[in-house]
Amino acid sequence: MSKNKRRLSIRLKMFLQITAILLTAVTVILVINTTYLGDLYLYNEKRKIASTAEYLNTLDLKSGVYLGTVGIIETENNISIDIYFPDGNPLYLSQKNLVPQGGNTVIIEHNVNSDGSVLDVRETNRIQYIDYTCTLSDGLEIEIFSVKANIEANAGVALYFVWASILFIFVVVIIFFIIYSRSFTRPLIEMSKITEKMSNMDFSERLKVKSNDEIGELAGSINNLSSSLDSTLQDLNQKNQKLQDDIEKKQTLDDLRKEFISSISHELKTPIAIVRGYAEGAELMLQSGDTNGAAEYCDIIIKESDKMNALVFELLELSRFEIGDSRLECEEFSLCDFIHDYIDSEKIVFEENGIISETDIPSGVFCRGDLIKLNMVLNNYVSNAVSHAEGERLIRIYCEDLGEKARIFVFNTGKTIADEDIDKIWDSFYRADKSRSRSEGRYGLGLSIVSAIQNLHGNEYGVFNCGNGVTFWFDVDKA
Repeated sequence: MSKNKRRLSIRLKMFLQITAILLTAVTVILVINTTYLGDLYLYNEKRKIASTAEYLNTLDLKSGVYLGTVGIIETENNISIDIYFPDGNPLYLSQKNLVPQGGNTVIIEHNVNSDGSVLDVRETNRIQYIDYTCTLSDGLEIEIFSVKANIEANAGVALYFVWASILFIFVVVIIFFIIYSRSFTRPLIEMSKITEKMSNMDFSERLKVKSNDEIGELAGSINNLSSSLDSTLQDLNQKNQKLQDDIEKKQTLDDLRKEFISSISHELKTPIAIVRGYAEGAELMLQSGDTNGAAEYCDIIIKESDKMNALVFELLELSRFEIGDSRLECEEFSLCDFIHDYIDSEKIVFEENGIISETDIPSGVFCRGDLIKLNMVLNNYVSNAVSHAEGERLIRIYCEDLGEKARIFVFNTGKTIADEDIDKIWDSFYRADKSRSRSEGRYGLGLSIVSAIQNLHGNEYGVFNCGNGVTFWFDVDKA
């Protein structure tokens, strides 16, 4: 509604202004014509009569066409002319009979000119007429009559024509203005639309510059302003988005820090309590002199200390990987030898846990990477598989050629990973199987270390459930 009001106000304002100007001009013209047109016609008629008398004064009385010329002048000018000799006898009497005979004659206006001529405005029987009398150079007296009603009739016709002409011109001007106002206000309306969109942060549209005048320059300036604001807004949005991402990242890191501290506190709380308990027990034995079982207490204390030491070591390793403090010492190696060497080193572990191991690694595949860190990745996968192997208790390691990379898979039979846990197992201290005993020495850091090492190498990793077990995988660059 406000937009329509603005459009209406622009056109209506221009329409009212132009209409007011036209009406003022028409009113002034009509007032002048109505007031003075009759007087102008009368004045012109008086001049015409005087000019006629001057013209007759130039004619040759002895010419054979003198009287005929006088008759023609009467007819052409719609006047009545009487000419007398100095002795009063008529030379020419008009046959037009414009002036009524008889009745009282009233002189309305009497004027004596400097040349001796007399011009009167008279009224006889309610008919007003002009009576002009003068003496010609040859002594002839001339009297010219003109009916004032005829003059007023001509003035009325002229005034009617003026009225009609002005009305026609007024209508034409109004129509022209309506057409012109549309073309004049259209760019202003478009500017209003564009600027309203700009106020709503929409800079997608541009004005079409069709003229070289001030309106065209204004349209160009609005387009430049829109482009500048659009660029500034995009830049501001990008910075705001970056700031928002930084805030969210900081919040995430803060949450992770709190969770990490909580997890470390939880993991260290139990072994510290055990160490303290057995240390106090050993102290009581020493005080009582009964040292039976002291060696067992010390073994437990040492065992729990080793667990805490392993936890601290894993935390230090993970921290070094995540902050980039650990550098890669890359070298080329045979993938087949790398896998088989590791399997050979774990035979005792497999035998103790009843694990059946299978490998399917083609020979002749050479890769490149940090062998020590890649060994940690493989060890974490295999250790995890040994811990969770069930049923057939099979662990199978195989490889897939991806072109520039080789993908190594570690499969174990057993329970699958729940869908709600499969994306969380890479988080520090997260254990999907919470029923497992801490006596295994697992703290939920192994897969976090795998993630950090693979990120250092710039390679992918992952896990998926199979029908009868779980498969973890990681990529290695081929040499």
